Order: sequence, then C-alpha cells, then structure tokens
Amino acid sequence: MITTPAAATATEPCTLRERKKQQTRQALHDAALTLVSAHGLDGVTVEQICADADVSPRTFFNYFSSKAHAALGLDSVEVPEHSAVWFAEAQGGLVDDLCSLIAATVPLSQDRRRMKELLVLRPEMSSMVMQWMAESRQSLLSVVGTRTDEQTARTAVTLVMSALSEAAHRDSVRSNDELAVRLRAVVREMAALAA
Repeated sequence: MITTPAAATATEPCTLRERKKQQTRQALHDAALTLVSAHGLDGVTVEQICADADVSPRTFFNYFSSKAHAALGLDSVEVPEHSAVWFAEAQGGLVDDLCSLIAATVPLSQDRRRMKELLVLRPEMSSMVMQWMAESRQSLLSVVGTRTDEQTARTAVTLVMSALSEAAHRDSVRSNDELAVRLRAVVREMAALAA
C-alpha cells in the first residue's frame, strides 16, 4: 500500500486542541462567507467577522491572512514539510504523486455550494482564487523541483493545478484520497483530448 501525505496525517490522533482549532477556523470561515456574501469584501471588516465567530481579532490572523482567504476558506499555500518529504521520497509517477500531494494539501470546503454562490454573487472574489492558485503553484514548484528539472516541474504543476480547477467545478469530494482520484481522472481526460 502506498502511503500518501493525507494517509500519513490521517493516522495522527486529533487532540482536543486540534479539534478546537478546527472549530475556530470553521467558525471564522462561516462568518466570513456569510458576511462577504451579503455585503461584499469591502463591506465587511475583520472585526465583524470575529464578532460573528466569537473570537478576538488577534486570533483571526492565526487562521487566515485576509478576509478573502477566510471567506473562501483558503489556507496558507505552503506545502507542509512532512508532505514535501513524502513527495521527494515517493517512487510513483511524477504526475500521480503530484495529484496525491495537491489533494493532501488543498483545503476541502465543507460548503462547496455556498462557495460557488459567493463567486456568483461576488465576482470580484474570483481574482482572489486566481491569486491563491498562483501562490500555490509557486509553493509547489520548489517541492516538485526536488524530483525533476525546472521546466518539467512547471509543466507538471500547471497540468495538475488546471485539473484541480476543473475538478472544483464538478461534484464535491468527501476526502483527500477521493480528490486525488478525481485529479488523476481529469489529468487523463486532458491527455486524451490533447492526443
């Protein structure tokens, strides 16, 4: 059995502290998503989001770097060290392993329907998603570069990030492993179209 970065972290116990952090993050995301949907990004302050989530404004920046990231539920674009190590040592195909890496590190939205509604209601948020994708691409390039040359790394990352964008428009996924399977399927579709 191949251990993916998601499988490696899934076996770690979820402590009370971790559960509380997840609950705080989710509360901030829910509050930001609701407020930004109703009032737009410029019509909402971090203080309002924090008041609705019942946390201090200082706590906000422990979870999200901006109001837009909170509304979209986007985490840091840094690849966790344990995932980077897994990828560097993995023996599978470059693109298959990259699908696993991205699936393990991308945040899975629990409320995909509401996120899509936000992007329809507030099209200005689309640029934030594109910025997050570009930042994620840069973060991934250095990790993928540990296994291949720079040009191949750029091509592979662009391919799988495009697959991620397409997969996000399709049915929601329930787990990181399911996302990895979907990414591989979309990559195969892209390859078939190009052939």
